[in-house]
Amino acid sequence: MPNHKVIGLTGPIGSGKNEVARLFAKAGATVIDVDQVAHELYRRDYPLWQRLVEKFGAVILKKGGEIDRQKLGAIVFADPRKLKQLNKLVHPALKKEIERRTRNVERGTRDVVINAALLKEIGLIPLVDEVWVVTASEKARLARLLKKGLLRKQASERMKAQPVAANFLRIADKIVDNNGTLQTLKKQISPFIRAS
Repeated sequence: MPNHKVIGLTGPIGSGKNEVARLFAKAGATVIDVDQVAHELYRRDYPLWQRLVEKFGAVILKKGGEIDRQKLGAIVFADPRKLKQLNKLVHPALKKEIERRTRNVERGTRDVVINAALLKEIGLIPLVDEVWVVTASEKARLARLLKKGLLRKQASERMKAQPVAANFLRIADKIVDNNGTLQTLKKQISPFIRAS
């Protein structure tokens, strides 16, 4: 049996999950970034690539045949039905790969953090020992997304496409309020990371 704790890190878009994940990684935890894993599964040599092209058409491809995540995002975040279709294709493949990676983490690893906006929806809750939810006000989240370069319309569509904040809080073992600065965030979670 592994002797490390598995933490599910989740929260709405723009809440600061990635910052918390970076702090965990800095403290020596193994971080499995679900968005990054999805990115890998979109490559041409994976079966998911074919399914996505069949479902959404060649319009989602870049010149070299790679999936253009921005084009795909623009399609699915503008249409809840298409987002549902995307999730139906992607979630099972993601779950299987995250399960594999979690199983293969070396013994002696301090903590494993699964960083996933849709932790519950993908079916990853059974893999974790506790769930950390990062929260922030809608205003703070929108400001962060705009700062990252999204247009207001794109940011709003992505925020609307995600579960409401209350859904995240229902599954939380620990809540991280991230309405302040990065320094405030570090101060708030550092003792828990050291103790975890």
